[in-house]
Amino acid sequence: MNSAEKLEKMLRLEPPKDRSEIPYMPQIITWAGTCAGMTQAEICLDVDKNIEALDKTFATIGKPDVMMCTPILDTTFIMGLPVRLPGKDLPENALYQFVETDQFDLQDGEEYARILQMGWQAWNGMIMCKIQNPPFTGPEQLMARFGQMGANAAKFAMHFIPQGIQPLTHSACAPVFDTLSQTHTMEEFCYDLYDYPDEIKAVLEKCTPDVIGQTVGTVKQAHGTRAGIYAMRSSATFISPDTFYEIAWPSLKTMIEAFWAEGITSVLHADGNWLPMLDFFHEVPKSSVHFEFDGDTDMHKAYEILGGWHSMRGDVPASMLVYGTPDEVTEYCENLICDIGMKGGFMLGSGCEVPLNAKLECVKAMGDSLK
Repeated sequence: MNSAEKLEKMLRLEPPKDRSEIPYMPQIITWAGTCAGMTQAEICLDVDKNIEALDKTFATIGKPDVMMCTPILDTTFIMGLPVRLPGKDLPENALYQFVETDQFDLQDGEEYARILQMGWQAWNGMIMCKIQNPPFTGPEQLMARFGQMGANAAKFAMHFIPQGIQPLTHSACAPVFDTLSQTHTMEEFCYDLYDYPDEIKAVLEKCTPDVIGQTVGTVKQAHGTRAGIYAMRSSATFISPDTFYEIAWPSLKTMIEAFWAEGITSVLHADGNWLPMLDFFHEVPKSSVHFEFDGDTDMHKAYEILGGWHSMRGDVPASMLVYGTPDEVTEYCENLICDIGMKGGFMLGSGCEVPLNAKLECVKAMGDSLK
């Protein structure tokens, strides 16, 4: 069974015949430099060097079934936050850093009225221009940068897909809720959730269709079937289940249902603790969501709630890959494979990203557990 067949079978929630049919995705981004003996500046600032580092890494640990087909330089760009890059703003081998600063020009809820007046694409484009270093002076620069991002993604895909490695997603987006949290900062946005809930709801209702339309268009252009949703501020780590259900969930649900109607599976990057929110996902179509858990959500409890309804990936913790032993990683993976994986709808992988300082022997043990 090839990687594409493993992935599709998992998304359909079909049980594997044996563990070798469970797809594997260690989310390797910055660790590729560590494994390949290259600096972070090399792999962050040069797309070809990024590919070279991944090739060397896969030659060392074996090829995964699935990967994130986005260069580091574009991963940092699309996050929508000011970023410090190694070799440019930081030492050559430093980890890139996001800087969360308030990008709202107007206070007392007035920024939400401006978003409604401008429209989401114009407002978000203005923010994206503002946070670049140096700032973009016009929308033509932003469009050119998105064009380069598309070319880079195509280069990644044309290099890795022929090797039998599947892209996890064919495009990605963030819910409006989460983008507002990042651009206004978490603290200020939490105040606004209390002070201006109706204004925020109005923005989510009006602007979510714009995000849906743009994402569907990009996925279709790539002839793809999977869209990433980076709902990184919607977990119980940041907001209460009541706030989630009242404010964040309606637009997130709309996105998932709209994507599914277009034949697109939502890949929800579920950083933080999502356990209190998972019951709500029974409201969207079966197998319409694939969850990426990062170690903060108990996978076994998550499977008790979602197993047989949605699929999930995870979740060898970053701390275990850095401070653990290969035997500990093997035991952890064995529990996931036996308790969850053989039932179907499960992809083994790291909890979010394999960290920069992960031990090679621990990363190898994670992949070897499926042999």
